[in-house]
Amino acid sequence: MKCPFCGSERIEEGIAWGQTAEVGNIGLLYKSSVGFIKAVGTAEVYSDLCLNCKTILRTYIKGNTDKDWYHGTE
Repeated sequence: MKCPFCGSERIEEGIAWGQTAEVGNIGLLYKSSVGFIKAVGTAEVYSDLCLNCKTILRTYIKGNTDKDWYHGTE
């Protein structure tokens, strides 16, 4: 992979997003239910980072994308 902004090939791929203890879930939210229990799940987010110009080149999730994604309007 090559950075489209600076041309560097120094790309760190698959960096997982983290969180501190005081923060809630970080990631893409989806609605989940088991029986009568309804909950909100979080898909872990990853990014690819250019080590030269410090630009996040891509943000994505790994795994199943066939979910009932939460849009914040429900």
